[in-house]
Amino acid sequence: MARADWYRLDNIGKFYSAQAGHRGQTVFRFAAAMADEVDPFALQAALNRTVARYPGFNVSLRSGLFWHYLEPSGAIPKVHEENLPVCCGLHAGPKSVLFRVSFYRTRINLEVSHIIADGRGAYRFFQELLRFYVAEREGTPIPAGEGPADTPADRSEDSFRRHYDRDAAGPTPTERAYRLPGARNRGDPLFMEYHLPAAALVRWAHRLDVSVTALVIAAVICAIRATMAPAKRDRPIRMDVPVDLRQFFESTTMRNFFGLAFVSYRPGSCDEPLEAVAAEVQRQILATCTADAVKGRMNRMVSLERNPLLRWAPIFLKDAALEGITRLTALDVTTSVSSLGRIRLAPEVEPHVRSISLLTATSGLNFTVCTFGDDLCIGISSALVRPDVLRHLCRLFSAAGIHGTIDSNLDAADVGRRLREARLDGGLRDAGSGDAEPHSGDEAARERGCAHAKLR
Repeated sequence: MARADWYRLDNIGKFYSAQAGHRGQTVFRFAAAMADEVDPFALQAALNRTVARYPGFNVSLRSGLFWHYLEPSGAIPKVHEENLPVCCGLHAGPKSVLFRVSFYRTRINLEVSHIIADGRGAYRFFQELLRFYVAEREGTPIPAGEGPADTPADRSEDSFRRHYDRDAAGPTPTERAYRLPGARNRGDPLFMEYHLPAAALVRWAHRLDVSVTALVIAAVICAIRATMAPAKRDRPIRMDVPVDLRQFFESTTMRNFFGLAFVSYRPGSCDEPLEAVAAEVQRQILATCTADAVKGRMNRMVSLERNPLLRWAPIFLKDAALEGITRLTALDVTTSVSSLGRIRLAPEVEPHVRSISLLTATSGLNFTVCTFGDDLCIGISSALVRPDVLRHLCRLFSAAGIHGTIDSNLDAADVGRRLREARLDGGLRDAGSGDAEPHSGDEAARERGCAHAKLR
């Protein structure tokens, strides 16, 4: 760690720390469906070893006069059988540890506050947790591992601070984006895991000469477009796409170190085929994910944090300002699609894992994508009461002959209630035209080891 007793928040962590104590905290979840029932004693031993290797995760958020900071926790958290909603807030006071590990039946869950890490950093922690767990459960020697040859200081480095270049800060052009309409249930969002055959999606993307990420983003755009009122189709569907900055800078930090690329598409009066939308998405990704473009946006974010008026403001004013900036920025975005790519585990671990999923907290609609083996999982987090976009997304893949399964945190009664509220009588079973039917309750748990009947 940067010091023996505390360290500073990184640039992104400072923005997320303004949410501390609020219901809408940004938390994301990795979940692994294992081949066998989880052994809680082996999981606790694995967590002890993982925290010893990566102590920067075992921290609490504290408050100074001008900034929040992170302080090591006095004890390693205990693993527990899952008893909280998906992506439930982690900060409830100065002693709250900003990650949790839970289990249910065959599923192991890691939930992490965005205050301390991004998806790539948490992914590395999760890899080690599973590696240690399998070794503990099987009673085999723990291999040395194949991670980067870095030091504790490298892992907890504030890479934003290290690579900041004031003269390279660039503007982020914005335009009034299309906003998803309808009532929202922010207190009890819908969480879905949409599992699709990865090989089929890869073949489809290759035929279109685009990446799988571009194909998924295009599919989401087309699903949103199908729900837009004619009077709104002149507004662009604008998405933010997180980009791992480690690919552009020398860094092995496990803290936040990502930037945002943006994809914008204006539907107009005619529906272009998905192939044309995917080609445009691919063009924009290649144009906006360059080193220069990403560096400019990163430096602009850091320069905002270093504004003298903000820097020397008391912490309560700073939190209000940062939260306000976050809310205003969200108005320029329709939704978010985050792709972690292919999940790779140690060779001795992979036979024990059936699937991996990734979900994030939301106040609107968010998508996360990851692939493990031949399973591509689109994690869907939605506070929207009406599931129209999700219904069209499932239909689109189904129409292309790519049939999937859905796990949801809603049981049959909850699904029916929400569908009645949304005045939809087809239900989520209609979402895939009979091909991508959701599983709920115990059926979902049996299918993929979902936590409780409600992925709680």
